[in-house]
Amino acid sequence: MTCALCANESKHWPTHHPADIEFPDLDGRPSQRELLLHHRLHSCPSCGYCAQDLSVAHPSADAVVHSEAYRVLTGGLGRTFAVRQYLRRVMLTDAAEDREEAVVSRLRAAWVLEAGDKTKAARHYLSEAADLMLATPPPAHWEPSGDVDWKGWRGLQRVDVLRRANRHDEALREVARVREVRTSALVERLLSFEEAAIAREDTEPRGVREGLGIGPRLGNKEPRDPLLAYLFAYYRPRLTQMERRALFLEAYDTDAGPRWATDHPQVLALLAEGKEGLARHLERRLLAEHPDTVVINRCPKCGALARTPNARQCRACPHTWRETSP
Repeated sequence: MTCALCANESKHWPTHHPADIEFPDLDGRPSQRELLLHHRLHSCPSCGYCAQDLSVAHPSADAVVHSEAYRVLTGGLGRTFAVRQYLRRVMLTDAAEDREEAVVSRLRAAWVLEAGDKTKAARHYLSEAADLMLATPPPAHWEPSGDVDWKGWRGLQRVDVLRRANRHDEALREVARVREVRTSALVERLLSFEEAAIAREDTEPRGVREGLGIGPRLGNKEPRDPLLAYLFAYYRPRLTQMERRALFLEAYDTDAGPRWATDHPQVLALLAEGKEGLARHLERRLLAEHPDTVVINRCPKCGALARTPNARQCRACPHTWRETSP
């Protein structure tokens, strides 16, 4: 990678985009795996410029990188490489007058500081991020992606950042403001969770799963239904985006009973008969559309699903059918 400031060539691990992204914390912090792979900063070993892409730099970056403040930034906060990178990135985004990136850089700096038990410093950057968020004219910040499931997410994130910065009165005012705009059922549930946390004067990090009352995801991130796990393992590229979304979707409890964690009509239609119904739908569709390449390998004797498309021994009974293989 070539540095945009000093033209130094250096090698860096590529930034990966995880295929399966876990729910973030309510302040937007991604899972640790995604934080390491997708949000990793690179640092030029020659001039010290920090960015996800070192080949791109704002015109203001050169003066910042050569300033004394940039080089001695981490005094008193611990001189770990990650802390130095993220705090320097705050300076770079401020100089570029990029408000959105300035918010993001402060949040990431806070998360890294918090991981190093620098709670007071982390709260400082959370509070600065909140100030910048509050300066964003509403309601633009409430619609980050047009995703029907997360309408109101940015407003919710702003509430959580204020809560975590110990600015509880402002957080409650933001709850009311977000509710002025129609939010999704998921975000409304999480706003109620925020209100309860604020009432407890809670400033700890809280996640979306906790807010919805969904337990932590354990083990491998694959469907529990055997047929869904089989289809996902061997025919994932042939699944649509909505099918993959339905495949991993979980439910949370409400006063009216369990509810799928989505408002998306296509996903809800796919789950109308539960995960077993989704599995039947996917099997029918894949066999109809790809009859020559999709194999739903079942035991000829008991009908149990085999481990792989090429398996010739049943997992449920002693039967084998190796003699029928080519």
